[in-house]
Amino acid sequence: MAQQTLYPLTFAPLLKEVIWGGQDIRPFKGLEPDDKKVGESWEISHVDDNYSIVAEGALKGQNLDELLRTYGDRLVGARVKARFGDRFPLLIKFIDARDYLSIQVHPDDALGMKRHNSFGKTEMWYVISAAQGAKLYSGFAVQSSPEDYVKRIAEGTIVEALAEYEVKPGDVFFLPAGRVHAIGAGCFIAEIQQTSNITYRIYDHDRTDAAGNKRE
Repeated sequence: MAQQTLYPLTFAPLLKEVIWGGQDIRPFKGLEPDDKKVGESWEISHVDDNYSIVAEGALKGQNLDELLRTYGDRLVGARVKARFGDRFPLLIKFIDARDYLSIQVHPDDALGMKRHNSFGKTEMWYVISAAQGAKLYSGFAVQSSPEDYVKRIAEGTIVEALAEYEVKPGDVFFLPAGRVHAIGAGCFIAEIQQTSNITYRIYDHDRTDAAGNKRE
C-alpha cells in the first residue's frame, strides 16, 4: 500500500449482538435503531478477524492491520512500535449491559502467550450511565478455599462472594488480569483493555443460547 499523508482517523464500529445486550448503543452513536441485542461496539480493534476499518478520508476501507504494517511508528509512535511490533496494544469498546454479563476472569500476558499466543487482558471500566441500583463486581468480598469456590460455582452462588459496587456516571474501575469480575444489568460503560479476546467464563447464570446450550 502506497503511503498517504496521515490524518485523524475514524473507524467504523464493530457491533456485537449478544444475549445480554440492549438497544442503547445505536442511539448513543447516532446509528439507526433496530431490535437486535447489541451489547458491544468495538471502536478500535486489532483482534484477529476483527480489524477496525477506516471510515472516511483517503484511507477509507483500509483495516488497522494494513495501516500498522504500512505506517508503523508513524501511526503509533516509536516506543509503542518497539514494544508491540505490528500489534496495536489496545481494544476500546462501549458496552451496553441490559442483563448481567457472566462472571469471568482473563489471563495475564504470560499465560495468554503460553496458551493462546495472545496478550493477556487487563481492563479499565469508565461508567457512562447506570440504571438506579446498577452494580459492577470486582474481586472477592470474602476469602474462599478452592473447594468453596468450586462449590459456589456448582450451586450458582459465586456472585454472593464477590465485592459489589453500586455505580454512577464517572466511576472508574481498574481490573488487572487475573481478577474475577462481572458487569451487572443496567450499566453502560466504556472499556479500555489490552488487545485480547480471551475470556475464562466462570458462571453465566445458567443461561442458554437459541439451541438450548449453555455457553462455555
